[in-house]
Amino acid sequence: MDVRRIASLLVSASFLVSVDLSAHHGAALYDSTETVSLKGPVTRFRFIFPHTLVYIAVPSNDGGIVEWSGELTTPNRLARGIGPGGTRHNAVWTRDLLQPGDIIELTGNPARNGAPSMRLLRIVDADGIALVGGAAADAIARGEPDDISVEQQVAEGTDLSGMWNYNYSHSYENYAFTAEVPSMTPWGRERFEASKPTFGPRGVAVSDTNDPVYQCLPSGTPRIYAHPAPFEIVQTPERVLIMYEWMHLNRYIYTDGREHREGRPPSWMGESIGYWEGDTLVVETVNFNDRTWVDRRGLPHSEQLRVVERIRRDSDSELVIDIMVEDPVAYTEPWSARRFFRSVDDWRLEESICLDNQSFMDFEQALMDYESETAPN
Repeated sequence: MDVRRIASLLVSASFLVSVDLSAHHGAALYDSTETVSLKGPVTRFRFIFPHTLVYIAVPSNDGGIVEWSGELTTPNRLARGIGPGGTRHNAVWTRDLLQPGDIIELTGNPARNGAPSMRLLRIVDADGIALVGGAAADAIARGEPDDISVEQQVAEGTDLSGMWNYNYSHSYENYAFTAEVPSMTPWGRERFEASKPTFGPRGVAVSDTNDPVYQCLPSGTPRIYAHPAPFEIVQTPERVLIMYEWMHLNRYIYTDGREHREGRPPSWMGESIGYWEGDTLVVETVNFNDRTWVDRRGLPHSEQLRVVERIRRDSDSELVIDIMVEDPVAYTEPWSARRFFRSVDDWRLEESICLDNQSFMDFEQALMDYESETAPN
């Protein structure tokens, strides 16, 4: 009996110990101070949103078999050569990359609660080839501008059109815009302390979070820039359209001189108008509801939030966005941050659908049922 058949049997065997993970796991679930490496045949491979999952069968201390699960980033990032922690790889990730019975070695941070699961850092196949894990993406990041001229600009302002992806310089940028927490009012502090994020120093397990994004609600502005997913800018003389891969959210920024409308109901992403100051697009966004967080660490805001973005090209291959957050209800004074983005014009926006935990588990169970029904005898 070959290893693929063995792996297929392991999935349904009664002695196989397994743990079901939620759709969104969060860094707090894993112990980043410890690393484990385990080798075994693949039992399941889920190249699906929001997180790619890999399962292998590993002998247990009592002579049985334990199914270990490993969590990776989204399929879109893996397919683009980006792995955990911004590492790079050359493997071509598709839903057929790993098959039941393939012998692989998983290395990652184990679950804090002792469950047989890990946040994956590296996968090595039977030939010793690393399928994920490599040089840090930050080392590739900024560099010097290339020789392409920045002089090719449209008459009004700079042409910002193109596909852009995050360019982090500090670890906190994965979840926050500033290293320090901004000074808050008593109202803001109370809400901040009530938040339970899955990222940052106060991170909790997803089962304990109250982050609205884990209910598949829109991210809001400026939080949309804190998620590691690309966005595309399409520019016309009268408006700028920003299309984000994250949840397929879009923003229309009107540059034709119109003003913000009065009497509109509060919205998730706010209402944006823009104007040019030389080569910089200045975007003022207001009319928010108060149900989103400013970042992924739980910073709150009220319906009086006002966000000003100053967007410009620093070179043909780099975009700079200066962000100013003003909310007198939540913060004692306005505060600012800067984000860098690099050109990735050879990419395309992919589907990125958010599933709440129950929907994800239902989908996972449906896949298992299908595989069990169609497995050869």
